[in-house]
Amino acid sequence: MRVNRAKVGAMARARLGWLGPAIVLVGAAIAALGGWYVVHARPAAGAAIDTIAIDGRQSLVVRGESGGDRAFVELRDGDQVKWQALVPHYAGRPGHPGIAWNQTAVSVRVIRDGHAELFALAMHDASKLGGMRLAPQHGKIVDDPASPVTITDNIRSYEVVSGPDWHQLVAIDLASGKALWFRELGAEPIRAAGVDGHGVWIDQAAGRRTFAPLTGEDVPAPSR
Repeated sequence: MRVNRAKVGAMARARLGWLGPAIVLVGAAIAALGGWYVVHARPAAGAAIDTIAIDGRQSLVVRGESGGDRAFVELRDGDQVKWQALVPHYAGRPGHPGIAWNQTAVSVRVIRDGHAELFALAMHDASKLGGMRLAPQHGKIVDDPASPVTITDNIRSYEVVSGPDWHQLVAIDLASGKALWFRELGAEPIRAAGVDGHGVWIDQAAGRRTFAPLTGEDVPAPSR
Protein backbone atom coordinates (compact mmCIF):
# COMPACT_ATOMS: atom_id res chain seq x y z
CA MET A 1 0.00 0.00 0.00
CA ARG A 2 1.33 3.43 -0.94
CA VAL A 3 1.67 6.38 1.41
CA ASN A 4 -1.64 8.19 1.87
CA ARG A 5 -0.49 11.66 0.75
CA ALA A 6 -3.77 13.37 1.62
CA LYS A 7 -3.54 12.28 5.23
CA VAL A 8 0.15 13.08 5.47
CA GLY A 9 -0.53 16.53 4.02
CA ALA A 10 -3.26 17.12 6.56
CA MET A 11 -0.86 16.26 9.35
CA ALA A 12 1.75 18.67 8.02
CA ARG A 13 -0.77 21.50 7.78
CA ALA A 14 -2.00 20.86 11.31
CA ARG A 15 1.48 21.58 12.74
CA LEU A 16 0.74 19.60 15.85
CA GLY A 17 3.31 17.67 17.85
CA TRP A 18 4.19 16.75 21.40
CA LEU A 19 3.26 20.28 22.49
CA GLY A 20 0.05 20.61 20.47
CA PRO A 21 -3.26 21.06 22.31
CA ALA A 22 -4.62 17.95 20.61
CA ILE A 23 -2.13 15.56 19.06
CA VAL A 24 -3.30 14.15 15.72
CA LEU A 25 -2.03 11.01 14.02
CA VAL A 26 -3.11 10.22 10.45
CA GLY A 27 -6.23 12.30 10.81
CA ALA A 28 -7.53 10.73 14.05
CA ALA A 29 -7.90 12.44 17.39
CA ILE A 30 -5.77 11.00 20.15
CA ALA A 31 -7.27 9.62 23.29
CA ALA A 32 -6.71 11.52 26.51
CA LEU A 33 -3.46 10.48 28.09
CA GLY A 34 -3.78 10.75 31.85
CA GLY A 35 -1.75 8.56 34.15
CA TRP A 36 1.41 10.70 33.99
CA TYR A 37 3.54 10.84 37.09
CA VAL A 38 6.98 11.96 38.09
CA VAL A 39 7.68 9.44 40.77
CA HIS A 40 9.19 10.29 44.14
CA ALA A 41 7.91 7.62 46.54
CA ARG A 42 5.03 5.30 45.61
CA PRO A 43 4.37 3.13 43.73
CA ALA A 44 7.67 1.29 43.79
CA ALA A 45 9.94 0.22 40.95
CA GLY A 46 10.82 -3.44 40.62
CA ALA A 47 13.32 -5.39 38.54
CA ALA A 48 14.84 -4.00 35.35
CA ILE A 49 13.05 -5.03 32.16
CA ASP A 50 15.26 -3.33 29.60
CA THR A 51 18.37 -1.13 29.45
CA ILE A 52 19.14 1.12 26.48
CA ALA A 53 22.59 2.72 26.37
CA ILE A 54 22.78 6.39 25.37
CA ASP A 55 26.54 6.87 25.63
CA GLY A 56 29.43 5.65 27.75
CA ARG A 57 27.80 6.88 30.97
CA GLN A 58 24.11 7.51 30.43
CA SER A 59 21.38 4.93 29.90
CA LEU A 60 17.61 4.63 29.93
CA VAL A 61 16.42 1.81 32.19
CA VAL A 62 12.89 0.41 32.18
CA ARG A 63 11.70 -1.28 35.38
CA GLY A 64 8.49 -3.10 36.13
CA GLU A 65 6.15 -1.77 38.79
CA SER A 66 6.43 -3.78 41.98
CA GLY A 67 3.08 -5.51 42.36
CA GLY A 68 1.60 -3.79 39.31
CA ASP A 69 1.43 -3.83 35.52
CA ARG A 70 2.90 -0.41 34.77
CA ALA A 71 6.55 0.49 34.24
CA PHE A 72 9.12 3.00 35.39
CA VAL A 73 11.48 4.72 32.97
CA GLU A 74 14.59 6.21 34.49
CA LEU A 75 17.54 8.17 33.14
CA ARG A 76 20.76 7.09 34.76
CA ASP A 77 24.16 8.74 34.71
CA GLY A 78 26.41 5.94 35.84
CA ASP A 79 24.89 4.79 39.14
CA GLN A 80 22.97 8.03 39.68
CA VAL A 81 19.26 8.20 38.83
CA LYS A 82 18.67 11.61 37.22
CA TRP A 83 14.89 11.15 36.95
CA GLN A 84 12.22 8.48 37.05
CA ALA A 85 8.72 8.43 35.57
CA LEU A 86 5.79 6.04 35.70
CA VAL A 87 4.07 4.97 32.46
CA PRO A 88 1.51 2.31 31.48
CA HIS A 89 2.48 -1.25 30.53
CA TYR A 90 5.77 -1.15 28.60
CA ALA A 91 5.55 -2.68 25.13
CA GLY A 92 9.25 -3.36 24.63
CA ARG A 93 11.45 -6.21 25.78
CA PRO A 94 15.16 -7.08 25.72
CA GLY A 95 16.23 -7.31 22.10
CA HIS A 96 13.13 -5.42 20.93
CA PRO A 97 13.18 -2.08 22.82
CA GLY A 98 10.24 0.30 22.93
CA ILE A 99 12.34 3.42 23.57
CA ALA A 100 13.57 6.18 21.24
CA TRP A 101 15.33 9.39 22.25
CA ASN A 102 17.15 12.52 21.17
CA GLN A 103 18.40 15.55 23.12
CA THR A 104 14.84 16.82 23.53
CA ALA A 105 12.55 13.88 24.11
CA VAL A 106 12.27 10.26 25.14
CA SER A 107 9.41 8.34 23.54
CA VAL A 108 8.14 5.24 25.33
CA ARG A 109 6.01 2.64 23.59
CA VAL A 110 3.22 1.42 25.87
CA ILE A 111 0.07 -0.69 25.71
CA ARG A 112 -3.16 0.62 27.19
CA ASP A 113 -6.63 -0.86 26.80
CA GLY A 114 -5.30 -3.19 24.12
CA HIS A 115 -3.96 -0.36 21.94
CA ALA A 116 -0.45 0.84 21.11
CA GLU A 117 0.46 4.32 22.35
CA LEU A 118 3.51 6.54 22.62
CA PHE A 119 4.26 8.56 25.75
CA ALA A 120 6.80 11.38 25.44
CA LEU A 121 8.99 12.64 28.29
CA ALA A 122 11.37 15.61 28.30
CA MET A 123 14.93 14.32 28.29
CA HIS A 124 16.14 16.85 30.87
CA ASP A 125 13.54 16.28 33.62
CA ALA A 126 10.92 13.67 32.52
CA SER A 127 8.16 16.29 32.36
CA LYS A 128 5.18 15.43 30.19
CA LEU A 129 5.48 16.44 26.53
CA GLY A 130 2.47 14.60 25.10
CA GLY A 131 1.66 11.37 23.36
CA MET A 132 -0.47 9.61 20.80
CA ARG A 133 -2.33 6.46 19.93
CA LEU A 134 -0.80 4.48 17.08
CA ALA A 135 -2.69 2.80 14.22
CA PRO A 136 -6.10 4.24 15.18
CA GLN A 137 -7.58 2.87 11.93
CA HIS A 138 -7.18 -0.65 13.33
CA GLY A 139 -8.55 -2.56 16.28
CA LYS A 140 -6.65 -3.94 19.24
CA ILE A 141 -3.05 -4.99 18.83
CA VAL A 142 -1.29 -8.28 19.43
CA ASP A 143 1.65 -8.14 21.83
CA ASP A 144 3.90 -10.31 19.64
CA PRO A 145 7.17 -11.13 21.42
CA ALA A 146 8.89 -11.95 18.12
CA SER A 147 8.13 -8.66 16.38
CA PRO A 148 10.29 -5.52 16.53
CA VAL A 149 8.69 -2.62 18.42
CA THR A 150 10.59 0.67 18.11
CA ILE A 151 13.38 1.47 15.65
CA THR A 152 15.23 4.76 15.88
CA ASP A 153 17.97 6.82 14.28
CA ASN A 154 17.72 9.34 17.19
CA ILE A 155 16.01 11.79 14.84
CA ARG A 156 12.80 9.85 14.31
CA SER A 157 11.18 6.80 15.85
CA TYR A 158 9.76 4.14 13.54
CA GLU A 159 7.04 2.22 15.34
CA VAL A 160 6.03 -1.30 14.28
CA VAL A 161 2.42 -1.90 15.33
CA SER A 162 0.97 -5.40 14.96
CA GLY A 163 -2.54 -6.83 14.99
CA PRO A 164 -3.96 -10.32 14.40
CA ASP A 165 -3.76 -9.95 10.60
CA TRP A 166 -2.02 -6.61 10.00
CA HIS A 167 1.17 -4.67 10.61
CA GLN A 168 1.75 -0.94 10.30
CA LEU A 169 4.96 1.13 10.32
CA VAL A 170 4.62 4.69 11.66
CA ALA A 171 7.34 7.38 11.60
CA ILE A 172 7.41 10.08 14.31
CA ASP A 173 9.70 13.12 14.47
CA LEU A 174 11.19 13.05 17.97
CA ALA A 175 11.88 16.77 18.30
CA SER A 176 8.34 17.91 17.43
CA GLY A 177 6.25 14.80 18.05
CA LYS A 178 4.72 15.10 14.59
CA ALA A 179 3.61 11.97 12.75
CA LEU A 180 5.41 11.98 9.40
CA TRP A 181 4.00 8.99 7.54
CA PHE A 182 2.69 5.45 7.88
CA ARG A 183 2.79 2.31 5.75
CA GLU A 184 0.53 -0.71 5.89
CA LEU A 185 2.70 -3.82 5.82
CA GLY A 186 0.13 -6.61 5.51
CA ALA A 187 -0.40 -9.77 7.51
CA GLU A 188 2.91 -11.63 7.16
CA PRO A 189 5.06 -11.80 10.33
CA ILE A 190 7.93 -9.31 10.61
CA ARG A 191 11.18 -11.10 11.28
CA ALA A 192 13.46 -8.10 11.84
CA ALA A 193 13.72 -4.35 11.27
CA GLY A 194 16.32 -1.61 11.44
CA VAL A 195 17.80 1.58 10.00
CA ASP A 196 20.87 1.76 7.79
CA GLY A 197 22.39 4.03 5.16
CA HIS A 198 19.64 3.16 2.68
CA GLY A 199 16.66 3.83 4.96
CA VAL A 200 14.26 2.04 7.32
CA TRP A 201 14.08 -1.65 6.47
CA ILE A 202 11.61 -4.37 7.31
CA ASP A 203 12.35 -8.08 6.81
CA GLN A 204 8.99 -9.68 6.09
CA ALA A 205 7.43 -12.34 3.84
CA ALA A 206 9.61 -12.77 0.73
CA GLY A 207 12.39 -10.47 1.88
CA ARG A 208 13.51 -7.01 2.86
CA ARG A 209 11.67 -3.77 2.04
CA THR A 210 13.26 -0.36 2.59
CA PHE A 211 11.49 2.98 3.09
CA ALA A 212 12.79 6.56 2.88
CA PRO A 213 13.04 7.94 6.45
CA LEU A 214 11.46 11.31 5.64
CA THR A 215 8.64 10.25 3.31
CA GLY A 216 8.01 6.52 3.70
CA GLU A 217 8.40 6.00 -0.04
CA ASP A 218 9.83 2.68 -1.22
CA VAL A 219 13.60 2.72 -1.72
CA PRO A 220 14.81 0.48 -4.58
CA ALA A 221 17.08 -2.36 -3.61
CA PRO A 222 20.76 -1.39 -4.12
CA SER A 223 22.27 -2.72 -7.32
CA ARG A 224 24.86 -5.41 -6.95
